[in-house]
Amino acid sequence: MGAKMGPSYANLFVGNIEHQFFNQCNGPKPELYRRYIDDCIGATSSTREDLNQFITAVNSFHPALKYTLEISDTSLAFLDIKVSIEGNGLCASVHYKPTDSHSNLLYSSSHPSHVKNSIPYSQFLGLRRLCSGDSDFSLKSEERCDFFDKRGYPASVVQAGHHRAQNIDLQSALQSSQTKTNDRIPFTLTFHPQNHAVKSIILKNVKSLQNDPDTGRIFSQPPLISFPRDKNIARSAFQTSNQPELLNAYTHDANMSYHSQR
Repeated sequence: MGAKMGPSYANLFVGNIEHQFFNQCNGPKPELYRRYIDDCIGATSSTREDLNQFITAVNSFHPALKYTLEISDTSLAFLDIKVSIEGNGLCASVHYKPTDSHSNLLYSSSHPSHVKNSIPYSQFLGLRRLCSGDSDFSLKSEERCDFFDKRGYPASVVQAGHHRAQNIDLQSALQSSQTKTNDRIPFTLTFHPQNHAVKSIILKNVKSLQNDPDTGRIFSQPPLISFPRDKNIARSAFQTSNQPELLNAYTHDANMSYHSQR
C-alpha cells in the first residue's frame, strides 16, 4: 500500500463503494457478505446463473475495483480459516497459505525468555479459536508441535502451551480479552541477556525509593522493567526511511469467495 495510511484509505474507499452498490443493486444478492480489508466471503442459496449475474454487476460497478473469485459447493478458505459445510451447518479449521513457511521466532534468538515461552501458547490458542472440533484441534496441534520442534523450542515449553490452550473451551477462547490498566512507571532498557542483572538490582533496591519521603508517593509500586526491540542486521540492511514512499491508491484487488447452494 505504500504509505502507512494506505490500507485505511483503501478500506474506507471500498466500504463506501460497497454501501453504494448494495443500495443501488436491484438484482440477486448473496444472503451473506463479509469483508476484511481486501478479502471477502459470502454465501448464497441462489442459482449459479444468479450468482454470476451478481459478480458481473460487482465488477462493472466501479472501474478501480476488480474482484477475483473462487466458488465452491463444499469449502472455502478465508484469511487463515477454512470454512466447510458439515450437515446443515458450517465448521471451521485452520488454513495455511502455500507460501506459509511456519517460521516462528527461533528459540535461540536473543529475546526475553518470557516472550519466547509465550509464543507456543498464543499459537495453540489461535488453533483453539479456529478449529470447530476437538479432534481437528488435536490434529492441527500435532502439526504445530512439529513446526516448533524445527525452530528449536523445548518440548516442555511447547507441551505447556498446548496443555494450557487445550483446557480452554471454544466459547471462552472466542471472548475478547480485557486490557488491564497499569500505573507502574516503566524503566526501559535495551534488551541484552546481561541486563537481567540490572533488573534484579533495581527491584532489589526499589525499597529505598519507596521509603524516601520525596519519592515514596511516585514509586508506590516497583517500576515496570521493559525492553524495546533493539536494532538488528535486517533493519540496518533494509532501511527504507530515506526512500520515497509510493501510494497505490488507484487500483484495488479483492478476493471474493462464495459458496453456492442450489
